[in-house]
Amino acid sequence: MRRSLHPFYAALAGLLLSVVGVTAAAAGDTGAVASQLPDMGSPENAILSKSDEYQIGLMAMRELRGQDLILEDPELTDYIQQLGSKLAAQARDDDQNFQYFIIRSNEINAFATYGGFICVNSGLVLLTETESDLAGVLAHETAHVRQRHIARSILAQSRMSLGTTAAMLAAVLIGAASGAGGQAMEGAIAMSQGVALQQSMNFTRGEEEEADRVGIGLLAGAGFNTMAMANFFEAMGRREGIDEIAGPLDMLRNHPVTRDRIAEARERAAQYAKDPVHESIMFQWMRERLRVLVAPADRDMTVYYARMRERRPLTDPERYGEALAQTRNNQAAAAAVTLRELVDKYPQITALYGALGQALQADHQSAEALALFARAMALFPRNVPLSVRYADTLMQNGRAKQAHELLLDVFNNTQPTPEQIRLTALAASAAGDTGDASYYMSEFDISNGDLALANQQLELALASPNLTSVQRQRFRARLDEIREWMREQRQSRTAAQ
Repeated sequence: MRRSLHPFYAALAGLLLSVVGVTAAAAGDTGAVASQLPDMGSPENAILSKSDEYQIGLMAMRELRGQDLILEDPELTDYIQQLGSKLAAQARDDDQNFQYFIIRSNEINAFATYGGFICVNSGLVLLTETESDLAGVLAHETAHVRQRHIARSILAQSRMSLGTTAAMLAAVLIGAASGAGGQAMEGAIAMSQGVALQQSMNFTRGEEEEADRVGIGLLAGAGFNTMAMANFFEAMGRREGIDEIAGPLDMLRNHPVTRDRIAEARERAAQYAKDPVHESIMFQWMRERLRVLVAPADRDMTVYYARMRERRPLTDPERYGEALAQTRNNQAAAAAVTLRELVDKYPQITALYGALGQALQADHQSAEALALFARAMALFPRNVPLSVRYADTLMQNGRAKQAHELLLDVFNNTQPTPEQIRLTALAASAAGDTGDASYYMSEFDISNGDLALANQQLELALASPNLTSVQRQRFRARLDEIREWMREQRQSRTAAQ
């Protein structure tokens, strides 16, 4: 099992890799990715532009993904992104990219890194009681990005020499690879002036208060309970028995809260208190899903729900969680019975169709599973989580070509996650289309910030037999684009030395 990487080191590794390594743009369709490859030679990139921030954040996320810390679940990914997007829409910053992720960690924490990448730990999500609680945390982090607090914090470090930067990079990556603890890594980084950089990344009290103020406005605009932010911070303080609301919790260490600050947040929130609150019904369902997915492998979650059932009847979201646990615990037949009832009761919740389809497949009812997915896709065309679940079931039943076609349709009409891109490549490979398989693996590498590997995959794609003229032209254009960007980046690094 891989040792987790502290968010600071992930962000720092992203920063350093963006200076001395190969960086890349986010994945999407060909046009979307191309539009996000920055002009490395433009004058505005002499300072930390939003494009620079995006590259730093992209590399930080690659570090987190490489440590298997990002929860790659279609339903939860879709939910947290939709929730965050409601807040980001209120930021009214068309030039800023906002992406939201759930991190596999029991620590009660959330953080924003460069480029609008906002992460919330699973432990924090499970601690929240309402969607407004969770939205309050995301709004605070979104506000840090909106006000460019992270960018400001590292400007003072922008004059570090390339040699110093390279030494810091080596210290961070060697420490992470060897599983060194935080103190050991801090000691190594200190030799290369890393302490100054770490200190500069701590938000000032003024920045924290500004994030509260802006975040409350985002909450109000998105229709959430504006009191949630202050309530949640205070609840965490009471939970830990912290008199001054600052102590051992990572969330409170990184975001110190005082009584005065909570009172000020409440006073500001009261200005919106009469506005109607619009929360999604999905919060409770997704929280139970998360509870099951992040449980330790040796913990039988069916026992957790059985003990809860002894005290009181389960809510419908809890029954959903129990069914997920049953499917994972070789009790798919029982899970399917519950999920059929829930689908009939809540036909608008797409996650229930996906769970039922998976339970039927696990119970060796493949025909029923495929028929269910076909009906669900007719009801919810191009729904990403459903498409992923359907494609996976098709592949399990030897229908890789159909899965490939389904995923390509979704890929070309939505913004895919790296995991969706990887599944598209696997479907293409299983369908015998080696050219498309290599091409989509190159897109997966781009989404993970590895242009060198993407370059190799595109060369393999072009070497594949039986390419159509359209494929060959598309692969060649993409390869030329990547090589040109890499060449400009090398020139930029050389000029900086």
